[in-house]
Amino acid sequence: MPATMKNLWLSAALLLGLVVVGAIGLMILGDRSAFDAFYLTVVILTTVGMEGPANDAERAWGLFLMIAGVGTVIYATGQVVSFVIEGQLRQMIGRHKVNEQIRKLEGHDIIVGFGRMGQALCSMLAYHDRPFVLIENSPERVAMAEELGYLAVPGNATDDQTLTHAGIHHASGLACCLPDDADNVFVVLSARGLMPSLHITARCEDVATEAKLRRAGADRVICPAVIGAHRASDHLLNPDIEEKIDLDGAWPDLEVAMVRVGQFAPADCRELGALYDLLGASTTVIALVASDGSRKLRPCPKTPVTPEDQLVIAGHSGLAERLVAALAKPRAA
Repeated sequence: MPATMKNLWLSAALLLGLVVVGAIGLMILGDRSAFDAFYLTVVILTTVGMEGPANDAERAWGLFLMIAGVGTVIYATGQVVSFVIEGQLRQMIGRHKVNEQIRKLEGHDIIVGFGRMGQALCSMLAYHDRPFVLIENSPERVAMAEELGYLAVPGNATDDQTLTHAGIHHASGLACCLPDDADNVFVVLSARGLMPSLHITARCEDVATEAKLRRAGADRVICPAVIGAHRASDHLLNPDIEEKIDLDGAWPDLEVAMVRVGQFAPADCRELGALYDLLGASTTVIALVASDGSRKLRPCPKTPVTPEDQLVIAGHSGLAERLVAALAKPRAA
């Protein structure tokens, strides 16, 4: 617990103890009821005075309470002020450090929105040690991001000043992950106006918004619902293929897929070269993922394989269908 917080609790304990001791003293010295003694003690401590008739002993006790009460209240007030100022200073110093770190960044990415997609994206960038700055309007999510060690700028990304604060003039890319399509369009417009050379990726919930985002200046538009549907259809149409990688239209005549060796290779297959006849001349093995997790890029035909290894294969359009046909062929026992 911070020292300031401990002092606050100590101040509260002192005030409470003074009220209890003062009330007990008045009950003994003035033969008062518990409530009357408590009331008079609070009056003395808060207004520095006494009400009603009182004997000399009560007056002397009241003087003690007045002096002790003033000292305790001054101490408690000082601790409250210190707590408030210290918290504000800590926040200001922390924000200043973040601003200094952002000013030193070059070629970083800007992530707008810390929802589910934004959180996943920040996690992946942090894993790859890619510098980025998060823009988020929610104080709770900003605090969450800062706890994870991310550089975060609180504010609305449609505001040019917020984008400038995030270092957009020195950034290489921006990903807009807000859940509302209209907000994404405004952010893309603002970002493109400030930095024409910036690479912008935007999210959209409605497919119809994709054209608007591209007109606004987005280089890439991602629709999670469409991507999810494509992935689900791949698994339903080709359940034996581990993974089919969508190239997002960059090469419409090229497909990349991942398949396990044991699904279509003969049982006595020991080398990668033995699979080339099954794969066909129009396909290329670009990587091998071994069962122990190790990976090899462009493995040679002599590379040993096991049934649990996975192959990343590239080929012309229709690769998935050819792999399915290969899987359907009877394998030697």
